[in-house]
Amino acid sequence: MRPKIAYNTMIGVALVWCHLFALYQVQLAFSQLETPVDITAQIRAYKEQLAVDGTQDEVRLKLAKLYLQIEAYAEAVDEYRQVIAAAPPHSGQGTTPTAHDPDIPAAYYGLGLAYTGLEKFEDAIAAYQRAIAYHPDGAYIHAALGSAYASTHRYAEALDAYKMAVALDSDDKMIHHQLGNVYSKRGEHAAAVRHQRQAIALDPKFGAAHYQLGLLYAHEKRWDDAINAYRTAYQHDPTLVEALYNLAQAYRRIGDTTAAREQMTRFQERKAVLDPLHQLRGALQRTQDTTERAQILTNIGRHYLKDGNYEKAVWEYQKALGVNPQLASAYNGVGIAYTMLGKYSAAVDAQKKALALQPNFVEAHAGLGLMYLKQNHAASALKHYRQAVALAPQFLEAHLKIAMILLDQESYAKAAAAYQKIIALKPDDAEAYHNLGLCYAHQAKASADSRQQPDPDLTAAALTALEKAVDLSSPSPTQPPFLAETYYLIGELQAGKGNFGEAEQAYVASKLPKAYHALAQLSAKIANAEPSATLETARRYAQQAIDLDPNVASYYNTLALIEFRRGDYRQAEQAIRKALVLEPNNRNYQQGLKQISGKLAEK
Repeated sequence: MRPKIAYNTMIGVALVWCHLFALYQVQLAFSQLETPVDITAQIRAYKEQLAVDGTQDEVRLKLAKLYLQIEAYAEAVDEYRQVIAAAPPHSGQGTTPTAHDPDIPAAYYGLGLAYTGLEKFEDAIAAYQRAIAYHPDGAYIHAALGSAYASTHRYAEALDAYKMAVALDSDDKMIHHQLGNVYSKRGEHAAAVRHQRQAIALDPKFGAAHYQLGLLYAHEKRWDDAINAYRTAYQHDPTLVEALYNLAQAYRRIGDTTAAREQMTRFQERKAVLDPLHQLRGALQRTQDTTERAQILTNIGRHYLKDGNYEKAVWEYQKALGVNPQLASAYNGVGIAYTMLGKYSAAVDAQKKALALQPNFVEAHAGLGLMYLKQNHAASALKHYRQAVALAPQFLEAHLKIAMILLDQESYAKAAAAYQKIIALKPDDAEAYHNLGLCYAHQAKASADSRQQPDPDLTAAALTALEKAVDLSSPSPTQPPFLAETYYLIGELQAGKGNFGEAEQAYVASKLPKAYHALAQLSAKIANAEPSATLETARRYAQQAIDLDPNVASYYNTLALIEFRRGDYRQAEQAIRKALVLEPNNRNYQQGLKQISGKLAEK
């Protein structure tokens, strides 16, 4: 009976959730008129206008609408009630409603939305009824009234309200969807299916309607249709994790246990990600304290930011700032989100506001560093990351960015010092040891270029760091991405010291094409006592490099040189010609072909 239990439960959830869709059209209209970055400034501007002249109902309605958008429902109630209270008797609380003042039905409708947000559904119903008295042709008002009725389990009244709404506007997908939900609750499944299909016809990507259709099909034991509906719902709206749960139940019903397990695993994984967000939403619903709401909205924004949903993160952070414009952490969060969206001017503005509120705000300096880094302004990024670590010496992420910038700038000595600080903070960071070894290796190479031989101390320090990186990585079940390069660097350093055995072992562990190429060159170089055997080893390594990456001309050239030394001029010719296909203008390769052709002519 699991599908039936899930069906009943999810219908109930949908109807509680349904009242939140009463805000849908207002939110949609708002998103088309204003951008989230304007909320805090716009609220301030409206308040300033009302401080000069409190009778500007149009301004007060705009302010109330903004409060709805940021879920500041109590504040919205206050503003809407002031508009209603200021209305003349004949258009406010009088017995004969009139349409001469369009602000009044708008105020009652907005008041109903605000009460809905506060879950004061009886007050919302009364407000919607007043709005309808002034504006009986407003389909969206009838739909909002239907949502409020449904939220109080008055499904007969909800049905009447939605029928009126759909009669006034048959092209509104949300009205059809909500009407279908009420029919579902009343057990009128054929009507429910019809309206969910109508909603989908109006918007084929309407995930919630597909999901409800899946529940209806499952109730009728139409499992294949239910499976298709659930899949489509989740495809169009990944927040509908319940679709995965019900999909698993449907697969179990048709005996496909493998698919059922797969979907249940997906459900559990996605649920684990979304549960913290749902908990935050629940906490937000339970409190009207301004400080708490602003912090919860900031935490919601942080959740979206971490999940890579940057547009939603911006919106939630801006809502937090609309509730509390003094919240530096929200400015920092929105600045990071704008950075990730490539909106750098807005990002700078947000981080500067954070610093104006909190001059020693470490995360804001780091946020500016990230923003400049994204634009390849390394000097400015370095400046802000250094400010961050000056304020918080244990701030690991800033140290990592400083080291990365210095390494990219080839400031190897400074980068090495930065990685030593990282290791002091995080002694088990294998990648930090890898990069430290890389810095020492580059310094050793530079010393070899100037002194004809590498500095033995730097070489030893590089090997020590790289081998530590290997040791720290070995317990990991999956090989970290940098480890192949670590082995290659060890091979290079050991080869430079003349340790062929150790170099060969490291190169082979690397498995990189360039490592096999280096082995081929090294093997060919040391061929002396047993040239044929050693050259055969060199030839094999050169061929392995080519097999792994057949698009590198130098690999073919090395193979050609080895074959030439082995006396196999035909193979040498084939190899050098392949090198020339890749680099036809390379004079060394052209000269090599002439030499090989000469040997072939002699034969």
